[in-house]
Amino acid sequence: MAVWVTFWCTIILLAIIPNEISFKIADLLGFKNNVNAIIFVALGLLFLLVFYLSSTIEKLENQITELVRKMALEEREENE
Repeated sequence: MAVWVTFWCTIILLAIIPNEISFKIADLLGFKNNVNAIIFVALGLLFLLVFYLSSTIEKLENQITELVRKMALEEREENE
């Protein structure tokens, strides 16, 4: 939830005062053009989001694997 709130607050700020924020980001990162700075930051955030989602999916897959193994062992014990 925090990621979405941060995302939408950033979008709102960029919609209200786009030039001030984009020029500050460009100066901070050393870009001459503010549009390039915004695109660079957006791509970086997208890569972070993809990494976060990949790690979350991997954790879920491991949990499912453990659950299936546990269920299979319990079913085997019941059949014996």
